[in-house]
Amino acid sequence: MGELVKLVVEKVQLGAIPSATDKKGRYLHWDKIRHLEVPEAFDSIEQYWHFLQFSRTGQQKILPFTEAFSYVLTDDIQKNIHQIDSNMHGSVESKNIGNNKDRYIIRSLMDEAISSSQLEGAATTRKVARDMLRHNKAPEDYSQRMIYNNYQAINFINEHKHDDLTPKLILELHKIVTDNAIDNPDDAGRFRQDDDINVVDMGTGSILHHPPEYQSLPDRMKVLCNFANGNTPNYFVHPIIRAIIVHFTLAYDHPFADGNGRTTRALFYWVILKNNYWLFQYITLSTYIKKAQGQYGESFLMVESDNFDLTYFINSQLKFINQAIKGLFDYVDKKQQEQQQATELLNVYLSDGKLNSRQAMLIQHSIKHLGKFIQLKGIKYLKILAMQPLN
Repeated sequence: MGELVKLVVEKVQLGAIPSATDKKGRYLHWDKIRHLEVPEAFDSIEQYWHFLQFSRTGQQKILPFTEAFSYVLTDDIQKNIHQIDSNMHGSVESKNIGNNKDRYIIRSLMDEAISSSQLEGAATTRKVARDMLRHNKAPEDYSQRMIYNNYQAINFINEHKHDDLTPKLILELHKIVTDNAIDNPDDAGRFRQDDDINVVDMGTGSILHHPPEYQSLPDRMKVLCNFANGNTPNYFVHPIIRAIIVHFTLAYDHPFADGNGRTTRALFYWVILKNNYWLFQYITLSTYIKKAQGQYGESFLMVESDNFDLTYFINSQLKFINQAIKGLFDYVDKKQQEQQQATELLNVYLSDGKLNSRQAMLIQHSIKHLGKFIQLKGIKYLKILAMQPLN
């Protein structure tokens, strides 16, 4: 121990204690660091890693869970959160999302329900799923049922976003997402009754995670709810980080026999909306997670293999969130450009005398409310425009 203290003092005097991140601001895991060149002032890459962990430990925020979950508030995390907060105000106002609020919310609800279900194996195409949800058709198979249930769950969250989270509410949400979409119907809306469950790599079949014992779940859910409601810890945790931690913790606990992923992503939205991040009603986070499932899974494994350091998972989720926000803004820009082009075409028809003012007003209304049926006899092009579906 004396030699270790002496070594630490020596490195401190030399100014050689590494910061939590590298020079590029990256919070690297051992699996990447072990392939790097040995930094100056260190005898080996292992020694550098030990001092890096020492530095990170001094900056960690410890969380009130059974496992010693913690995270480091890095510059990269703060930058990404600031970007999200900025988009909640100035960028949103400049996009005039409020003018088409209902349209964008419906699109988001549908896409989130579809992508979240596809992450769990639903095989229905996006076109068929949208048609089912848009026209309120009954699900025809297991995959469609998963999507339909997720859609109901997201609506349920919107209705209960101002309520406190309780184990009972979690069970109710699980019952919604698994209704007629779970192998054993008795497992819907109840915590698992045994430990016969593992998180498995679908490609190799290897076990990635052993969830905690089922007897501990009632107490774990109480702790999770206290955290989700903002009652713990006794220091400030940014709402977005809080939502991400709830996401990870429920996935780690794996409290259900099936439907854990669907419930976990739904609860993330609940925490976000409870904290007035209304922009998240418009984004489809699962779409971007689905595109990078490898990164998503890897971030889970890095947490477990590095003393429950949640920084890796928080970093990963923040990047997905900002990608989803950018995707929303790109979509809004595209649709606003299409509306502008349609309005210009309408003005041409009006100036040429092909439309009267009443017809022009009706069509102008249809342009602003695409997806609603309006028929003007003899004007085929504009009828199609008015009937254009949500994309």
